[in-house]
Amino acid sequence: MFDYMGKNKVEIRVTSDYGSNEILRQADTTIEIIEKTMNSLNWNEFQVVNLSRNDEDWISLSGNLSDEGLACVYEENNDIYIIVTPPNTIKEMKEILISYYEGDGIQEEI
Repeated sequence: MFDYMGKNKVEIRVTSDYGSNEILRQADTTIEIIEKTMNSLNWNEFQVVNLSRNDEDWISLSGNLSDEGLACVYEENNDIYIIVTPPNTIKEMKEILISYYEGDGIQEEI
């Protein structure tokens, strides 16, 4: 578990069309915004959801639930990781992003 100063200062950025269409960019998000955003996206199309505290502390979830599947990458302490078992449902995606938002650390062996 990581102790983040100002851990609630998390920016959310959502893009579609392989990153070419910005849907949302908000400097300070909440769990409610994360859940509402994830539920509102068409996950049959390619989406990118990023949460970040700064340039060295972020998580990026991208892909779709149809053809390409999903991937999740994050950076902590200047180390970049890929989640080995990607999420397969919107619920799993929300759990990963909320865990990051709350500063719980990623719960998967990498």
